[in-house]
Amino acid sequence: MPTPRKNPKAAARAAEPVTIDVPPVLPAPAADIESPAVPEMLPVSLQEPLKETLEASIEKVADFREQIRHAREEASASIEASLKLVSQGVTDLNVKTIEAFQASADAQFAFVKALLSTKSMTDVITLQNEHLRQQFETLNAAAKDVSDLIQKVSTQSVEPIKATLAKSLKLAA
Repeated sequence: MPTPRKNPKAAARAAEPVTIDVPPVLPAPAADIESPAVPEMLPVSLQEPLKETLEASIEKVADFREQIRHAREEASASIEASLKLVSQGVTDLNVKTIEAFQASADAQFAFVKALLSTKSMTDVITLQNEHLRQQFETLNAAAKDVSDLIQKVSTQSVEPIKATLAKSLKLAA
């Protein structure tokens, strides 16, 4: 059976860090919005209140636009922080898994070495039972460690997003 070829371009893309580019929500304000034009055909008594209303509306839109920009930046920062925590958690999980495999391999070699030095069949059976018991305990402990680590990473990775949402909801209320 032929071995599958590895795509170097795909491997290079997989090694690249993930970046999130969030486009602006609103376009930049036009320069002529600064001073609203009031139709001159309106009576003079209505021109000034209309101009004040338009200026106030423009100011509110600018404030709202700034709030949206700030919220977008906070959301991007919280997602980035969350992804960093997930990345660190996956690294920690990989280390734990490698440590568990290493411990298992060491135990297997020690078992074979001890097995070769036995003198009777009763010693072989006793040694095998002890080895199986130790492997079972080690496997359970490793599974508990990995489970705890996954729980910790899951909880920690959503905290930045949860905090940003709580802050946004508090501001909205």
